[in-house]
Amino acid sequence: MISLKTNDWELNNIEAILFDKDGTFIDSHIYWGKIIELRVNAVMKYYNIDKNLFNKLCLSLGYDRNKKCLIPKGPIALLAREAVINSLVEELKKQNIEAQTTIIEEIFKDVHKEFLPQIYDYIKLIDDAKDLFDRLKKTNVKMAVVTSDTKANTEAILEYLGLKKYFSLVIGKDDCKKAKKTGEPALIALEKLGVCANKTISVGDAPMDYEMAKNAGLKGSILVSSGQIPLEGLKKLTNTYVLSLKELRVDND
Repeated sequence: MISLKTNDWELNNIEAILFDKDGTFIDSHIYWGKIIELRVNAVMKYYNIDKNLFNKLCLSLGYDRNKKCLIPKGPIALLAREAVINSLVEELKKQNIEAQTTIIEEIFKDVHKEFLPQIYDYIKLIDDAKDLFDRLKKTNVKMAVVTSDTKANTEAILEYLGLKKYFSLVIGKDDCKKAKKTGEPALIALEKLGVCANKTISVGDAPMDYEMAKNAGLKGSILVSSGQIPLEGLKKLTNTYVLSLKELRVDND
C-alpha cells in the first residue's frame, strides 16, 4: 500500500486509485473545444443560422472560443449529453430558431463519426500526468480508469498515448446502468480489482468525481484543477485538492 500526500494533507493505506480521464490526465479544453466547434458548425449549416451566432452557440455548449477553454458551469464534460443538447436548443430558441432535440442528437452523432479520423490530433496528455503514473507504477498500487466516455474510445486513447501499461482496468459509461456520480462505476471497479472501498481513492477534476467517491464509500477523492473547475471551486468540495498532479508525493507505507 502507498500514501499520497502534499504539504497540506495526506491519504494513507491506499491499495487502488481510480482515475478520471478527461480533464484529469487528458486536456479536455483541446478535445471538447474542437468537438463543440464541429457540432455548432453542423447545426448552423442544418438550420441555416447566421455565422455571427457561432461564438454564442459555442458558449451555450460550454466552450469559450476567445479564451480557448471550457467554462466552469459546463454543460459539456460535466453533464449528460441530454443536458448539453437541451442547453443548445434553449439558446437557439432565444434566437427565434426552433430546433428539435432528436435532430440535434443525430447531428451530434454524425459529427462524431466524421471526427473519428482526426480525433488523435486533439488528444493531449496533461503535463505531469505521466510522471505521476511512472512513480505509481513502481509501487504495488492498482490503477484503473473510470470515465463517462465509452470503454472502447478510452482504451483506444490509452493505446495511442502509450498509457495502457499503467492501468489494469477501464470502466466506461457502457459498463454501467447508472451515472458516474451515483458511485456505481466505482463499485464495479472495486469488484473487478478485488479491493476494498476503504483502501481505494479516486482522482478527478470535477464534482461528479467527488460524488462518485462519496457515494461508493471510497477512502477519499483527490481533485485537480487541470479541468474546467477552478481551484476555488474544488476547495468547496474537499480538502484534498491540488493545482496539478505534480504536487502529489508518493510514499510506500
